[in-house]
Amino acid sequence: MMSEELLVVKFGGSVLDGGPAIRRAAEAVKREYDAGRPIVVVVSAMKGVTDKLLSAAEAISSHTPLDVIDHIIGLGEEQSVRLMAAALRSVGVDAVEVTPDSPGWPIVTDETHGNADPIIEECKSRAELGLEPIMERGKVPVICGFVGRSLSGKITTLGRGGSDTTAVLLAYCLGADELVLVKDVEGIYSADPYKVKDARPIEALDAWEAHLLASTGAKVLHSKVFKYKPGDLKIRITSNSGMLREGGTVIRGTIPHLEVETYEGPVLGVTIVGDTLSNPEALTRISQKIREKGGKILFFTSEEPAATFYVDGDPTEVLKKVHPLVASTDCLKAVSVSKNLALTTVRGGGLGGAARLIQKVIGPLASIDIDICGMLIGHSSISIVVNWEKRGEVSQLIREALEEV
Repeated sequence: MMSEELLVVKFGGSVLDGGPAIRRAAEAVKREYDAGRPIVVVVSAMKGVTDKLLSAAEAISSHTPLDVIDHIIGLGEEQSVRLMAAALRSVGVDAVEVTPDSPGWPIVTDETHGNADPIIEECKSRAELGLEPIMERGKVPVICGFVGRSLSGKITTLGRGGSDTTAVLLAYCLGADELVLVKDVEGIYSADPYKVKDARPIEALDAWEAHLLASTGAKVLHSKVFKYKPGDLKIRITSNSGMLREGGTVIRGTIPHLEVETYEGPVLGVTIVGDTLSNPEALTRISQKIREKGGKILFFTSEEPAATFYVDGDPTEVLKKVHPLVASTDCLKAVSVSKNLALTTVRGGGLGGAARLIQKVIGPLASIDIDICGMLIGHSSISIVVNWEKRGEVSQLIREALEEV
């Protein structure tokens, strides 16, 4: 494993949009190289190249085999490797091209074409044997992002965000302490800066915050990155400004693959019956009333004609506070409180919204006829409410169902 000073940097295709941009990227790498820091460079295909290659492959024949398509579209990354290596040499950096045909190729995957999964231990072994000796000789490996090679030798691709996946995987395998993802924007913003004029840059995020943004449409980062991110790896997202370790957005921490937690005490289900969605101000006031007596709202669901707050609080006090507001609001009709409920939450990057995993969580409960009193499915979490006395059984069933995920 390399020194903790190792830096992995990935240049996205949107910033490799011509000779001047590639040279600017090379000069940024040279600053780190001249400082004596070992560095690995990962590159994407230049902007638009992958789409052109895919269109050409599909135009040739609608029956082109998937492994052939992967091989064709992976050529864009090979082109970028040649260009970046040439640019690095032109500024005095001893660069080594690493493509899937190289003896030291590190990214080994399963046989799934178009969205292959890396075989982690194999990647780690190949990265240590193939890349570390290059850096120990004072050279900089320049590696194709997005592309893999299966154990049987076929070219594969890693799917959307694949170059970011390559970069974080190499950072993990080589023990890097920092990964820099160079994009066409200066970090992550409060909203898409191309759509919102007053979007502001964010200096720092924890891994959960960044993962949720990536999972819900923030295009600057793919959620797959967090599948391989170790907790001590710092990720910096920045632009091709020429400085790799300054500015941008820094992401720290990690997210679990999958974890199962049961809330520490019994919770309440406070259900408001009526036309709740037409009067969001009433729901806001209700939530305020719940908090006035120390109630903690854990989550909220709505299914017309009712809305339910799941609350940690005293049932009598909550009812006393909420009922007068319900009774005085024309669109609301009644309130009821369910007591002694248990909240169990499954969360982690391994969930990822996949239907088969959601079924793994819910299926075991249905098989023994456990009543689910409430449920909320998020992008990386599932919260389930059951009777308090069933909490241990539910938690154990879910853990057993997820052991092999």
